[in-house]
Amino acid sequence: MSSLKEEIHYFLDRLRGRQSARRSSEFYALRDVTFSVPVGSVCGIIGRNGSGKTTLLKVLTSITEPDEGEARLRGRVGSLLEVGAGFHPELDGIENIYLNGAILGMSRSEITSKLDSIIEFADVGAVMETPVKRYSSGMYVRLAFAIAAYLEPDILLVDEVLAVGDADFQRKSLAKMKDAAGEGRTVLFVSHNMAMVRQLCDIAIFLEEGCVKQIGPSSAVIDRYLLASTPQSVQVQRTETDAVWGELRVVEPSNETVCPHLKFGGDYDFVLRLGAKQPFKRGVAQVRILDQEGVLISSLESLAEGVDQFDISEVVEVVFSIRSLGLLPGTYLAGYSLYAWGEEEARLSAEACLSFEVIPATVNDAYWPYLREHGIVRLAHSANLRYPLLSPQLSDPAGLASRPEGLPPVE
Repeated sequence: MSSLKEEIHYFLDRLRGRQSARRSSEFYALRDVTFSVPVGSVCGIIGRNGSGKTTLLKVLTSITEPDEGEARLRGRVGSLLEVGAGFHPELDGIENIYLNGAILGMSRSEITSKLDSIIEFADVGAVMETPVKRYSSGMYVRLAFAIAAYLEPDILLVDEVLAVGDADFQRKSLAKMKDAAGEGRTVLFVSHNMAMVRQLCDIAIFLEEGCVKQIGPSSAVIDRYLLASTPQSVQVQRTETDAVWGELRVVEPSNETVCPHLKFGGDYDFVLRLGAKQPFKRGVAQVRILDQEGVLISSLESLAEGVDQFDISEVVEVVFSIRSLGLLPGTYLAGYSLYAWGEEEARLSAEACLSFEVIPATVNDAYWPYLREHGIVRLAHSANLRYPLLSPQLSDPAGLASRPEGLPPVE
């Protein structure tokens, strides 16, 4: 589809008797996208940048008309697509609340009945009577979300703008969207924060290059998206600069074969091989383990584990030994950094250069295997059962009140 500027250019060229070449390639922001969202559901829309997520919301809010097909929405729609959208910059916060309510088709009395709740939720301090053009982006989002949520649309469309807010506001917003779904309203939520989507959404839509790759329960869809976005090869890959290079691999102890997968509770060595093209002095190594969503789970530090600063003349290996692996089943990422002692910037760094899968297994003769729903990491622990007895000096000297039925009294 050509822009108006391009069409005018082509038209003027034709008037001048010239033939201008139109671009032969076509780009579809969305193509053959078909889905439905049940009433009262929270639906996450995920995908890489440029996959069509924001365009989809714009089509649903009638900001953009589709070239083919149609979008059917039943009920009043409230949207929060970008910072400041729908606000008049010269009006203050309260005036913009009434303006947005009027756009949604609400009467003045309806808006007034919810005004105090909106102001309290937005929590923008004493600037409600200040023109919104003077608001920070965070204040914009606070007020815009409060308006969208408390004016009670039947369908709420929220783009990535919540990322602008602070952690406390994000928690309040997630709780409010959950409440909205519980009240029978429908929420469509676009985000790159997979942990937030997993926590909030019942179902999810995975978009890739404008097409739907998968629709279904949020956890399954997120796992497929992360799988598609994660390097799957377990082959050792070298990272290098002009001065040093490095390779990271995971092997079983006393075995140099790269593990195709890791078993929960097993013993493994993370081996960081480092080489120098010119002498490298006083090295310090670090290996980082992250979940698929990029959240740091643990750092393995050579210096903290008693490996003194080391020199690299040709090749050296730093071996981080993990015994009884506590990572629960799932896919994880690993990266590393090499520092020179006393320097804050790494001389060599590789983010998420290695992907590995942890498969289920039992430990300590447990009755069931540890699975992903039990968390991310199993903390080393033990458990025992005891019946605490009351001291003879207390009001129940015989300990009868605290002892299981059938046990004799304390002498």
